[in-house]
Amino acid sequence: MKKSLIFIFVLSLIVVYGCASSGTITYKQGVKRINEIDENFGATMKTPPDSTEKIDGLLIQIIGFAASNENMPKSLEYLLDFRIKSLEADKLHIEGWQWGRGSTTDWGFGCRKGSARVLNSSKIRNSSAQKGFEAIDTLQLLVDEFPNEAKSVNLSQKDVLFLNAAYYQIEKKARRDSIIIRSLCKEQIKELNITI
Repeated sequence: MKKSLIFIFVLSLIVVYGCASSGTITYKQGVKRINEIDENFGATMKTPPDSTEKIDGLLIQIIGFAASNENMPKSLEYLLDFRIKSLEADKLHIEGWQWGRGSTTDWGFGCRKGSARVLNSSKIRNSSAQKGFEAIDTLQLLVDEFPNEAKSVNLSQKDVLFLNAAYYQIEKKARRDSIIIRSLCKEQIKELNITI
């Protein structure tokens, strides 16, 4: 039910944006609009909102803006794709920590009550890393093909390297948690009917 309401809301925003926009948008105009949208959610190009609800709201507006502007320069297309994928990665990362300390093996765990939670968390955090790597690929295209446009929004090769290292750490930690649970909690995994 909640997903269908979000879908209807996204669809209506796309229609509204589509009716409001006309002609071709420039990179500079697109960046200005993205910054306005970000500001409404307390976000920047490099800093996501602080909750999944705000990330959802921001994603809806960014996706609606992208969908309503078919004739945009490739540089703006790359920037929007990077923003959308990085926000999706951020949302998954927050969801992967929904059980706090119980989301990881770092502070101890119990196989009976904790194995399913840690496996679920590690799966979500790994998905976050994979979506983050997709965002990095798009950012790399922006930096390589449109260095001046990337620089105008304070994005560079340094950001590509930083994000790559950050998502690598997320992926590595998620994988480590999964391996620990799968090796120490085989009986509980068997009960949960999870294939190793």
